[in-house]
Amino acid sequence: MDWSQIRALFPAADRYTYLNTAAAPPLSVLAAREGKRYYDEMAEHADVAWDRWLGEVEEVREKLAKFVHAEPRSIAFTYSTSHGMNLIAGILQHCGDVLCPADEFPSCTLPWFQQRYRVHFVCSRDRGIIDLHDVQRSITPETRILVASYVQFATGFRQDLVSLGRFCRERKLILVVDATQGMGVFPIDVFASGIDFLVFSGYKWAQAGYGVGGLYVSPRFLDIKRFPVAGWWSVRDPEAVINDRLDLKETAAALEVGCPHFAGIFALGAALSLFEEVGAARIEQRIHELTDYLHQRLDDEGLRVASPRAREQRSGITIIEMCNAPDVVKSLAEKRIIVSARGRGLRVSVHIFNTLEDIDHLVAALRELSPGVTRNAR
Repeated sequence: MDWSQIRALFPAADRYTYLNTAAAPPLSVLAAREGKRYYDEMAEHADVAWDRWLGEVEEVREKLAKFVHAEPRSIAFTYSTSHGMNLIAGILQHCGDVLCPADEFPSCTLPWFQQRYRVHFVCSRDRGIIDLHDVQRSITPETRILVASYVQFATGFRQDLVSLGRFCRERKLILVVDATQGMGVFPIDVFASGIDFLVFSGYKWAQAGYGVGGLYVSPRFLDIKRFPVAGWWSVRDPEAVINDRLDLKETAAALEVGCPHFAGIFALGAALSLFEEVGAARIEQRIHELTDYLHQRLDDEGLRVASPRAREQRSGITIIEMCNAPDVVKSLAEKRIIVSARGRGLRVSVHIFNTLEDIDHLVAALRELSPGVTRNAR
């Protein structure tokens, strides 16, 4: 695979050493072109292309369904993970208590608090590893829902979804997965993993920009009587504008209450097409290659990696342990090296547009800053 051709699709990669996909990556020119195409058509022709746009939305729905090994009828488009998680909490109608890893991003927890669920937390181990033995000890007779990220944003720990799904099925727990930090770079099979709900934001690893996301609802929860929202676009025939009764679509699309976010959905479709063209196995292998190299360079510099080292537990996120990470982030940004401060230190995240040279540039900059890089006490 000629990765330089992939990098050429991301102009920002030539302007910055961009190692911050876990926050938000650059768009590819392919995704940007699709979003721009919609706005150009809207400017020049208003909504004359409405019917064609709707057809294209369904094509992206099919593409997304294929990507996670689901049926299109189980897929709804959302605006964000928070949006999707609120919908899930509404669908489940206070069926029991929620259990979450303590390291979760607020989008995975706050919707449940807002809807008055009881939420309990399970702590992670060293390097952010979430052990299923600890999860087991945290389950109570009232626990019915397990909410977990595929990849943890602040530690980089990647959950084995197949094992997690088996664990939940054996205990009759509903499994809700936030795939935001793994979508596009690590495989997701909702059927094989026994996932009940999967949600993601499109602006991170999916490389689709802000304002678009996706939601998978397993067949056993595709009961429109449980759906907590409805709007004019939720019904079978929106153009009939019937306002005195409900005739909802019998698919997850009933959760889409208003007009589609065409630009975002089209950008997502382009991003998924790129992932499909490159190939899931190649993408995963590339992330591991870059991460292997990053870890080796950090080891050589005496910098401690605080995220998981085992291949089956790690992701595209690496945490470099240091206690003054926010200051280092600012200093690196002055050199046009973009990273984040998260968890126990500096968060570095690599995607398919990154190169070994990006990592070399980062390490060289950290070496220059070494008097100001404060390592955490061990």
